[in-house]
Amino acid sequence: MSKSKVVIILANPSIDVIKTGILFGSNASKYNWFDDVKFFLIGESENTILGNDELVNALKELEAVACKFVAKEKGIDQIYKEKGFKLEYIGEPLSNLINNGYVPMVF
Repeated sequence: MSKSKVVIILANPSIDVIKTGILFGSNASKYNWFDDVKFFLIGESENTILGNDELVNALKELEAVACKFVAKEKGIDQIYKEKGFKLEYIGEPLSNLINNGYVPMVF
């Protein structure tokens, strides 16, 4: 039986909410709760994450993708690049994942 696929969207600026999303997603990957887990960063979470090395390191390990539009608007796109994150305009890739059966979970 095939399992679901999940895309975790970290949008909330609260460190506690972001950590909850990371914990759920990393455990979901580690323990194979789903066939696939992907992470996207968008909105105010992008500022919060950059201010916390623990979050940065965890999300780099999970291959999270940061929203290029938001990062550019906030003037933090270069910082994300320097830290090794992939930056994308996420509207289309996120929509494609959802259209291909990924369940969105927003934290």
